[in-house]
Amino acid sequence: MMNNMGAIVAEMQKLQQELKNKTVEISEGEGMFSIVMSGQQQVLEIKFSPGALKPGNAKALEGMVANAFNKAVAESKNLLKNEISKLTGGMELPSIPGLF
Repeated sequence: MMNNMGAIVAEMQKLQQELKNKTVEISEGEGMFSIVMSGQQQVLEIKFSPGALKPGNAKALEGMVANAFNKAVAESKNLLKNEISKLTGGMELPSIPGLF
């Protein structure tokens, strides 16, 4: 395994670069709010429909934003887990806190 460490590190660095280009998009409130997040868990885009910004919608919108953000983080972690699984030939890795 030690002989392969250089190759594994190189593949992980390549994966990090690829994750910049992979995205997840989550919508809440029938499209009133959506978030696009990269595989590196960077927020790339946030969209509000015009109806979401009406007076009196603040509380509902706050909930939508929180739900969408949490779902996007979970989905991007799942994306990372799937990509690492492909890299390792389907080998199950233990759950690593903060990674996935």
